[in-house]
Amino acid sequence: MPNDNIHGSLDATITELMIDMKTRDGDSEEYATMLNRLERLNKLRKPSFREKISPDTLILVGSNLLGILIIVSYEHGHVLASRALNTIIKPH
Repeated sequence: MPNDNIHGSLDATITELMIDMKTRDGDSEEYATMLNRLERLNKLRKPSFREKISPDTLILVGSNLLGILIIVSYEHGHVLASRALNTIIKPH
């Protein structure tokens, strides 16, 4: 997989950088530059996750789906008035 190759290459680069950092003085400017590079490489290696969905949103979606299922099941045996569809919360 291409993604595995990218992570493998990043891991190798990070390992080389860490080995090189061990030979430098911790107070040197070169070490600070290497540390900055290491931080950026680690950010690239981490997958970016979307924000978590709030529980309020999940409840809202679940209740809307439940309402739609109730309306559809009611339609099978009865005539549905158009005002029943107004109970569904619409996104802004």
